Order: sequence, then C-alpha cells, then structure tokens
Amino acid sequence: MTIPRKLAYFQLFTLCVCIGLSFLFFFVAGNTVQVQAQDRFHALVSQGLSSMGRRADEYGRTLDGVAGFVAASDEVTAQDMETYATSVHIADGSYVLDAIGFAVPVYDETDGTLKDFVIQRATPTENFAGMVGTEFSSNADLLATALATYASGKTLSTTPALHGENCHALLIKPIFRPAAASDGTRDPDAAFLGVAFAMVDVDEIFSDLFAAQNDLITLDVSFYDENGAPFQHHPTVASDAPAPAFEFSGNHTGYGQRMTLHWASTPAFEAAQPNNAKWIVLALSLTITALILIIQSVILKRNLTINQTVADKTRELETQHQEKRSILENAMLPIISVRQSGEILHLNDAARQHLIAAGHRKDATGDFVQDLLPEVDIHRADGGVKVVVPPHKGTTEPRTLEVEKNTWLTADAETRITLMLRDITDSERRTLKIAETEQRWSLALSSAHIGVFDIDLENGTSVVSDTWRDIMHHPADPACQNPYYDKMQHVHPDDAAVVKKIELACLNGMTDRAEARFRIRVGQDNWRWIKSDAVVVERAKNGRALRMLGIQIDITESNKLEQMKHDFVATVSHELRTPLTSIKGALGLLEAQTQDDPDAGAVRLVQIATANCDRLVALVNDILDMEKINAGSMTVVPKPEKLGDIVTLAAEQVEPYASEWKVEIDVDTPDPDHHVLTDKNRIMQVLTNLLSNACKFAYPETAVTVTTAPVGDMTKISVTNLGNGISEEFRERIFQPFSQAEASNTRQRGGTGLGLNISRHLVEAMGGEIGFDSVPGEETVFWFTCPSTEDPDVAMVA
Repeated sequence: MTIPRKLAYFQLFTLCVCIGLSFLFFFVAGNTVQVQAQDRFHALVSQGLSSMGRRADEYGRTLDGVAGFVAASDEVTAQDMETYATSVHIADGSYVLDAIGFAVPVYDETDGTLKDFVIQRATPTENFAGMVGTEFSSNADLLATALATYASGKTLSTTPALHGENCHALLIKPIFRPAAASDGTRDPDAAFLGVAFAMVDVDEIFSDLFAAQNDLITLDVSFYDENGAPFQHHPTVASDAPAPAFEFSGNHTGYGQRMTLHWASTPAFEAAQPNNAKWIVLALSLTITALILIIQSVILKRNLTINQTVADKTRELETQHQEKRSILENAMLPIISVRQSGEILHLNDAARQHLIAAGHRKDATGDFVQDLLPEVDIHRADGGVKVVVPPHKGTTEPRTLEVEKNTWLTADAETRITLMLRDITDSERRTLKIAETEQRWSLALSSAHIGVFDIDLENGTSVVSDTWRDIMHHPADPACQNPYYDKMQHVHPDDAAVVKKIELACLNGMTDRAEARFRIRVGQDNWRWIKSDAVVVERAKNGRALRMLGIQIDITESNKLEQMKHDFVATVSHELRTPLTSIKGALGLLEAQTQDDPDAGAVRLVQIATANCDRLVALVNDILDMEKINAGSMTVVPKPEKLGDIVTLAAEQVEPYASEWKVEIDVDTPDPDHHVLTDKNRIMQVLTNLLSNACKFAYPETAVTVTTAPVGDMTKISVTNLGNGISEEFRERIFQPFSQAEASNTRQRGGTGLGLNISRHLVEAMGGEIGFDSVPGEETVFWFTCPSTEDPDVAMVA
C-alpha cells in the first residue's frame, strides 16, 4: 500500500523531532550526572571539613584540660602529668596528640618583661623526657608563637615542621590563674602561669577524616611560612595520571595557622558515577524513536487500510443496497415498508399485485396500510401472525395471510416497519387435510392394535401411543419420562439379552432395523408375546443414534394360531408321506409289469400317476423342510468337499429333467483341488433346485451354464440360462414361500414356490449368500456363495 506524500513528510518530521529530542535528553542526562557528581564531591569535602573542625575542637578541649589542671594545682609533678596523659589516652597511641606538657615563663631581670619559656613538664616521659628544661628561644617560631599566645590569650599553632619522617606542630595555650571578677571577665592582673602545649602529628590531623578518604577523594594541604610563601611538608609527586574531574581548593585558618586545602576526586570516585546514564538515555530515546516510527507507520497503514476498507465497504453497501432493492422488487413475497404511523413508503411488485387483486389502486405509496389491510395491526409486537382477509375479486374463499412484522431504526433513529405478507391459504388447506389424514392413521393404528413408540436417545425420554399403553398394560404416569425403557425392564429373562443385542446392532448401524420377538410380563404371571420393529430415524454427524421410532404388536394369539398351523401341516405331511411311499412302490411294480403290455394307454396312465406321485413327494419334502426351518430345527454339518464333484453330480442328476425341456447343461468344471466348506446334501439340494428352475424357464434348444469363481475367501457358484427373465414386480418377493411369477406356471411348468425360499435358508445357514441378476428376455443368473478352504484338514478344524 503506497503512503501519500504528505504522510511521508509527516513521518520525516516526526523522525527529526524524535532524534533531536533524543540528543537533547542525552545532553541533559550527561549534565545531570555531572551536577549530581559535583554535589557528591562537595558533600564529601564538607564531611572532611566537619571532621577537621571536630578534631580541632577536640585538641582545644585537651589543651583546656591541661591548662585547667595546671591552673588548679599548686604544683604539678611529673607523675601527675603522666596520670593525666593516661586518662586522655595520650600514652597508648590511640590519640592524634603525640605529647602534652606545659612551660613556665622566663622574665627579663632588668625590665621584668617576658622573654622566654622553659618546658617544665612533658609526657609521655619515656619518649619526651628530654624536652623538660628546653627553652622556647631555641626555636624562633616556637617562641614567637608562645609570645603571641600570651599577648592574645588564644590557642595558637606553630608552623608545621619535619621531625624525622613526620611533620609536627605545637598547639600552645596560655595559662592564667584568674582572680575573681564581678562581670566574669579575665582580670588583667591575674597571674600568668605559663603555656600548655600539645604536640600534633600533622599527617594524622588530615587523614581518615571520613571512611571514603583516599578511595574516593584526596586531600593536599599547603602551609605558609613567616614570609607568606606556601609550602607542603610532603610535596605532590608528578605523574602521568589524568587530571581529576572534580577539584576544590580553599583557604583555612586554624589556631592562627593559615593553610590551603586542595581536594581532588579519584578515578574510583569518577568510575562510581553513572556516566553511562547519558548513553543509556540516548539508546532508550533512539529505541523509543524507532518504536514511535513503527507505531506511527502501523497506525498510518492501519488508517489507510481502514480508509480503503471503508471505501470498499461503502461500495459494497451500495451494491448490497441495490441488490436488496432488486431482490425486494423481484421478490415473490409481498413486502411493504411503512412509517410508525402506518404511511406506506415503499412496496414491491408482489405487494402491488396483491393489492390490485384485493381491489386497491396500483400505486399505494403514501396511503396508510390500516386503510388497505385493516386486519393487520402494525402496533403489535414483532413476529408472525395469521390473519384472514376478504377473498380476491372473482373468488369466494377468504384468504389466509401470514404477516411477519419487523421494526427497525434508520440512521436518523426514525422508526420503520417492514411487513412481509405470505398467502398461506393453500398451505392451511393442505395442513388441515394432513391433520385429517393423521387422525385417520391414528384411528387405523388404534383399530389394528399397533402400538407406536418414539425414543429420544439423547435426552433419555420416550413418547408412546395410547395403543402401546393398552398393549403393554402400562398406565399413563406424568412422572415417568421414559415409559418405553420402564416397560422393557419386564422382558422375559430368556429374551432380554437377545432383544438388547438386536437393538444395539441397529443403534450402532450394523443393521437397518431392530426386529425382535420376545415375551414381556403384563401382569403378575401373565406373559405376552410381542413383535417389535424399530428403525433409527436420526443420527448425529459422527453416526451416533439420536432418535428411534418403532411399532410393537401383541402376537400372542397369532403365535398360538401359527403353532397350530405348523402342527397341522407337520402332521398332515407326515401322514401323507407314508401312503405316498406305498403308492409310489406300487406304481413302480405296476410300471414294471406293463412294460411289455401293448396297451399304450395303460402305460401312459401309470407314467402320469408316477409323475404326480413324485410331485406330491417333493411337495411334502419341501413342506417338511419349511417346517424345520420355521421351527429352527434345520441342521447343516459343514465339512470340506470337492466342489468339482458336487457340480458334476448335480448336473448329472438334473440331466434327465433338462432333456424334458430340450435344454443342455454345460458345466465349467473347477480346479479338482478346489474345496468348499459345506454340507454336501444341502448344497446338492440348493444346486439341483437352481438347475431345475433354470431348465424349466429356459428357451428350448439353449444351454444352462454352471460356473464357479473364487471371490475373496468365498466361492461363487452361478447358474445361467436364457429365457423370459424375472419381471420387476416379482423380484421383491421371489424368495418368499409359495411365490411364483404367474399362477399359470404351477400348471404349465410345475413347482410349489418353496424351492428358492428353502435354498435361501440353507445357503445362509452354511455361511453364504444367494441372489440373482436378470435382464428380461435375455440372460438370468442365480448365484450363491460358500466358504472356500484350501486344505480339507484345515477346513475340518475350522
């Protein structure tokens, strides 16, 4: 997205301002650090000066003590002086003063003027005993200082001088024995006793003034001689070290001695200052500048994007407005837009057509909807409502309209109402018919005594019909939310597991329907047979069943009738089989005797009787098989069999029957080692049934083909013929018992309609499937499958 020129200039201006401010902050931060460092330096200087003052006061107090001690004593012995020195820690080396003492004055004998002083006491004696008797006149500066002390009455210091490696100075204080005075001042006539003195190590006076001295700050002291020339007792040695960043020099007078104090910062002091702060401030400022530029760029691009989006949305809204207007104009539903007062602002063509059909003018803009449609209440709450309006011109049936009201606000907060009209006259008519139909179905179900249940599997509830409650003897109970589940707890214990398995298979999608027959207790000891048929009518996206719908019928009485029928059929079939066997044997003997009889009519009658006897025997056998199947007593014993032998044997058995219908049988013989797992007698029964049907319904002079093919772990056996094929209407019931395509087939081609039904049960019992494919007038293929096995021994184990 291209940034406009003005915005680019604005960004450049912002960059310049931010960079200028960054360097301004850089210089301000540097100056602030410098000022703060200067303040810290002067604070250390002030701390040193304060320490010096305290030390000077301490020396003065010591001299005051010596002077007071001497003035208060008639005679001060050496021992007294030593004791005093010990009390003030002079002798133990823990004090800056090296020695204390006092000297007595010496007057001129001629004029009585003070001319000298002689040291009378000095302590510690072990170090300074030699000073006793020393005259001050031996040192001109010492005598001058003592005389000045006497004249001024103040404590004064001699000029520092080197004594060996150390520099010392004497603090001298005059000692007067004061006479009493009324105003408290010193009497000029008081006796002058001498001077008290203290020897001071000058180096120690100016060292260790505070903890950080010499680490953070250094002190050089310059003194002045009698000529006013400055000197240092330890001159500063010149070095290549850089000049200190902070220095301070000041004149100071202490005890009459003038000195110059020069304070200087050390590299450690300068390194301890936050000199990098200005660079940090510059880096942060430049970083903030970069962030400001990034944020500004993002905001500018965002604003450009928003402006572009607004422009696109404006165009899109305009397009949508035109599109909606086009939709409204071309909508099939009548749509009317009105003010809150009911004045019509806009209506589409469908609304105009509706009003015209109702007898109103074509353009109703500006009219009030209350006048055109008085049945519509625009002041009701939003939503849909049904109203009945007069019939259109040329009709007599009143019209039913569904009116949907929607209230909305314009951008100017003006209330607008949209009315959508839908003519539901036909829908209402159909709804009424559906309701009548449902009522008839309900009556039909009730008359047929069929109970209906609807289970909500997600919420664990169910809804059942009144007929279901009658069948199950389950009275209505409002507190029972799942009557179906409640009643199914009374299923006979022998049937409960089977019913549950069938329902789970249907719920899990393994079967389409849940068909079951079971016993359920409806009284104390009254068990009723119930037939249930249910399907899952709703599933979630993941396949989970949500709703099941089904019916249940009481088949107790029909079961009894069915059992009676089965018993009757079985009895009749068994009773018929014995005489039929005798008749067939007799006919066989008779046929053997008539073979040489020239009476062709008699031979023909015997043949007809034999054929009908065989037919009756086959019918009885089929009926007995059906009874076994229905009773669940049909058994199969699968074992490995050679498929080629079975197919060949079946073809040989049906060959005479095929000749009657002028049809040949072609067998595609399978591999001699191909084995199937089956019951040989039952598979022969299935295969001969399919072959005989194929021969009966094949075109004359055609061939019925038997083929085999492996399909996975199964073997597919197919019987194919060319004939009329199977009609569409007969295909759904072809495997049902007693089913035939046409009633005349029984007379023309024979058969009972039980063969395919029995074949289906036998194939399924042996683990296979059966089916067919047919094209009317062309080829028809009946097929079934059997499990394959390569090794007969393995098949026997299986």
